[in-house]
Amino acid sequence: MSRSSSRTVVAILGVAVLFSAIALGATAVFGRAVTPAPEPTDPPIVQPSVPPTMPPSEAPANPPRQEPSDPPADGKTTVDLENLTDHDVSVEIDDQTGSIVKTESGTPGDGMSVRWFDVKVENIDADTLRVVWVGLPGDEVARLGVSHVDGKLRLRFVQDAPPANSDATGYDRILELSFDEPIRAEDVLTSVQESLDTQD
Repeated sequence: MSRSSSRTVVAILGVAVLFSAIALGATAVFGRAVTPAPEPTDPPIVQPSVPPTMPPSEAPANPPRQEPSDPPADGKTTVDLENLTDHDVSVEIDDQTGSIVKTESGTPGDGMSVRWFDVKVENIDADTLRVVWVGLPGDEVARLGVSHVDGKLRLRFVQDAPPANSDATGYDRILELSFDEPIRAEDVLTSVQESLDTQD
């Protein structure tokens, strides 16, 4: 081979190597430029921890207001009476006037503060009376009729009583009566008897 031919081959090979190098470099350079770099992702937004919203606790409802009960249709009511002997003692009240609005037992003291068949009436306030009478020790349901006589209030008790001329010991019964208007103790008529058939 001639010297000029050898130079030609070497020149061709050099050009080929040069193009290869340029191609590789371009691939390396342009390959990066063509392939987009991944965009940085924002960190996830973390919401502050908030406890679940609870409905406000409701204030306890006010207990229903106790309205006074209507008086019985027949005008009768029964009151349990406190007594020192722990017997089952009550009084059934037949209010024919319709003027009693509240009844309750009072608290008796020791023994008898009044004599048999007597009744003590006194004002607690302008429209409330305390009524005291005496009963035998034992279970009993006394009866009390409330009526008007000659414009005055009449309290008529019917209950068991000791035999005549007896020295039997009795115990106070105390009843508190509230009325729908002022009433004076001195204007009240009273009686205690053993039977409804007995006339005062």
